[in-house]
Amino acid sequence: MRFLLLGKSNRIAIELMQAVRSAHQVKCLVAGDEASLPLRWSAHCEQHLLTDLRGRDDDRFVDWANRLVGQTSEITLIPFDCDGIRMANRVRSRISIPIVATPDLAALDLLEDKWRFHEFCTEHSLSVPHTVLIGSKSELDFDSVVAELGLPFVLKPTNESGSLGVQIVESQHQFEKQILDNPAYVYHPLIAQQYIDGADIDLSLLSIQGRVTAYAIQQTAGCQITFLKNPCLEDVAEKICRDSAYHGVMHIDARIEKQTGRVYLIESNPRFWASLTASAWCGLNFVAESARHKPAAEGADQAYQLSAGTGYNRHPLLMPSLWPCLVSDRGERGRLLRAKVFDPYTLGILAWDLPLMAFRLARRRAARFRWPLRHRVIDAVVTRSQPLH
Repeated sequence: MRFLLLGKSNRIAIELMQAVRSAHQVKCLVAGDEASLPLRWSAHCEQHLLTDLRGRDDDRFVDWANRLVGQTSEITLIPFDCDGIRMANRVRSRISIPIVATPDLAALDLLEDKWRFHEFCTEHSLSVPHTVLIGSKSELDFDSVVAELGLPFVLKPTNESGSLGVQIVESQHQFEKQILDNPAYVYHPLIAQQYIDGADIDLSLLSIQGRVTAYAIQQTAGCQITFLKNPCLEDVAEKICRDSAYHGVMHIDARIEKQTGRVYLIESNPRFWASLTASAWCGLNFVAESARHKPAAEGADQAYQLSAGTGYNRHPLLMPSLWPCLVSDRGERGRLLRAKVFDPYTLGILAWDLPLMAFRLARRRAARFRWPLRHRVIDAVVTRSQPLH
């Protein structure tokens, strides 16, 4: 079996390639725009096709994909982010390659947009923070928003991912300095959302034609990602997928309110996600499950729940406790570790991140021992440094 990945997010693509390597022991073909070119350096990338995901290269991609069918006995297309999903929907009827469960454009537009997701949840009696549609930053009436939502409140664009443009607003001075008078803050449209004081909790799932077939609930603390049960989010998974007839994978961000224990849904990501290999480490490989549950071969399996286990978001070379498994484990866990370690692309990311880790450690030490000048210098270095991925 071979896999063709379609999209532009390197952070998600590398997790998919590692998950594929763990489950199927094969490399992947990748089609994406210029942002995805560094993936060619990955040991898990068999071939990369430079593709404009906005439509200009659709014909070329269709020809290339159909030629692949004659070169291999079985190949599966995995659109892994929203750009890839939109392109897959455009060319679906023209390619001969099977596609994993993928949302149609109506479902994608509904669940990707943060305001429309809020409206959907409100309509279906799902718990969400009080939210106001703003438009542009100049249209935000600070006093009115504070009267409605209180302080702090969260300001975020409706159409971005990866926390781009998300700001926790704690004062009018901060709003004016960091957002209103900041020419770099160009996001539009915006929503203002009630801030939920509590802990993050995430729901990952695979749904086939509105029926949940696999799901996992996770919380992150430092480098550990712990999987657990949460009856509220288990009900949410079933209700959202049933009421939207959802078809594909999805990752939902939520918060548990500290005072009440109530779970609030914050936003949804109708695509694969950047902590994908944590659940694979604990026994639920969403890539393998997606390939197994193709639209043309829907099964009748019961939903598989990952309800326990701990994964990690730190490079294995920085975790000596994992080294014995890296060397001796011949199963999926060992293959996953080796996929992360013996890869020029991920080693390059690690080499870039190590100085930043050292600076962050120095910043914490400076704050602890109250070295104000050094603290400011270190903080400036960390703030100006941006990772390659």
